[in-house]
Amino acid sequence: MNKKDDLLLIVTYAIIFLLIFLISIIIFIVKSRKDRISIQNQKKEIEEIVIQKTVLLKEIHHRVKNNLQLISGLLYLQSVKHENAEITAMVNESQKHINSIAMVHEMLYQEKTVSLVSMKKYLKELGAKLLQISSIKNIDYKINVADISLTLDYATTLGLIFNELVTNSFKYAFNTNKKGVISVSLEEVALNEYRFMYSDNGKGFDVNASITRKTMGQKLIKMFVEEIGARLEILNDNGLTYILTFKNSYKIKDENN
Repeated sequence: MNKKDDLLLIVTYAIIFLLIFLISIIIFIVKSRKDRISIQNQKKEIEEIVIQKTVLLKEIHHRVKNNLQLISGLLYLQSVKHENAEITAMVNESQKHINSIAMVHEMLYQEKTVSLVSMKKYLKELGAKLLQISSIKNIDYKINVADISLTLDYATTLGLIFNELVTNSFKYAFNTNKKGVISVSLEEVALNEYRFMYSDNGKGFDVNASITRKTMGQKLIKMFVEEIGARLEILNDNGLTYILTFKNSYKIKDENN
């Protein structure tokens, strides 16, 4: 075999190698394109499923809210049948609790998220409604809540605690001769750890007195506090201050406020 034959053989091998290389590239491009199309289709299917589930959850929240409002209305109809002031008061308290829960579901139905509640918006609206229906009008409501969203269970329980604290302030703290002030705050003091503070400038009471621990309001607050595993501290200085410290592993900063 002479040099010319050797050169021809080398060129042949080079051409074959080049063809194999080009075919491999073409196969890789075609396969990559198919994989990309498949991934895009799967992504689209997942997005459609998420949208469907979001719509379904919003509808569930909407129906829960409607059902709770229906229950509240039925309670009212039952209460007007009785002239007993004690029964009427009990029904009114139950209505407040139901409405505070219904408000959470209403917010989840209206907002983009279906699992997290904006605590700033929730406590602001809930406080305004409670003040609106109160017979005591000389009260300022001060709110200092960070842009924090909490899960449904924590938000609902905090709303019930807040509802009970406001009700207790209306009943026992204020008199008509002094301007009342209710203050509420919520902040993240450590990673996934929160501090909720409620205070009024009312008459206060002896936090160590056994009679106060036996009231229905105190029992409900204690039950709700235990439900979220919070640590409760009560201060009696120029009114009452309740400090709740609790942890919630699932939270995000609220982008809506």
